[in-house]
Amino acid sequence: MPRRLSRPFVLGLLGWAVALCSTGVVGAAGPDDVIARCGDATITRDQVESVMRRLGSSSLSPGPQRQRAEAAVLEQLIDEQVLEAELVRAGVEVADAEIDAMLSQLRQQVEARGENFEAFLAASGRSPEAVRRQVALEVALDRYVRPRITASAIAQAFAKHKRDYDGTRLRVSHILLRPETGGDGEVAAELLERAANLRKDIVQGRISFAEAAALYSAGPSRRQGGDLGWISRDSPMLDAFSSQAYALAKGAVSPPFTTPFGVHIVKVNDLQEGRIGIDAVRPRLQQLVVSELIRELVLAGRRRTPVSFAAGTPYLDPLTLGQPAAQRRVVAGAPATD
Repeated sequence: MPRRLSRPFVLGLLGWAVALCSTGVVGAAGPDDVIARCGDATITRDQVESVMRRLGSSSLSPGPQRQRAEAAVLEQLIDEQVLEAELVRAGVEVADAEIDAMLSQLRQQVEARGENFEAFLAASGRSPEAVRRQVALEVALDRYVRPRITASAIAQAFAKHKRDYDGTRLRVSHILLRPETGGDGEVAAELLERAANLRKDIVQGRISFAEAAALYSAGPSRRQGGDLGWISRDSPMLDAFSSQAYALAKGAVSPPFTTPFGVHIVKVNDLQEGRIGIDAVRPRLQQLVVSELIRELVLAGRRRTPVSFAAGTPYLDPLTLGQPAAQRRVVAGAPATD
């Protein structure tokens, strides 16, 4: 039997794919406003801008940072369209009465705080129709994932990601490359190429990792041959860094990857195995299983759903689909088809 999960637990996990999206922009979009097509659905510039405003990102100046933010929002909106289609394909149905009940609960929660429900929706930038659609999607996703969160699925997730959850510690070194001035897409590509060539020299023994760090790294750890000391999965490094390190065997050197600080190459120098068992981290493993189920659903849908972009629209390179968003390349050029 699947372990029973409370609705807030499951719906809280779906926020990455849902809560960000349903914008509720009202009005017909002209052909110049459509920036992407996902199957038969269209996504407009106003929808992206609406989410950008809600996230507080609309004030970003034109440049690489804003382009990445717009591309990430567009990707989420595409994923929402794909999820809806995949849930229909999977035969998941949600009755109007269920949606009405959820909306009634939401209204009661808002009004219990002394707020007007319609004013609350207006302030959030969502129309009543958009909120209804969002609730329907969340309930459908809950219905899809709940029976799949089994003891077996949790055990498999622990076996696959054991080092991420059992308290294993790594001693790592890194090389950091970053542009001397503000970077753009060409600078980032150049840094990645430089890092790839440097990694090749290290792996083939033409230079040691410590020597390469001393000569080329922009980080202060270059004075110690790149040595950062011991890290855990959750601290002190960003997840974009730690996730790469924890995917490596002892002695291995990572491919180049990016974080907000620049382009990194990481080596695992030593490893201390953890002793935390599955029961102590079961809630986190449940979250992982839910996230992976949704991710698999999106990836399956993206493989069979045509996606195209208007010229000049920043979007995440479809060739990097499935990689962490922070590491995906932003494309802003001629239209492309997914």
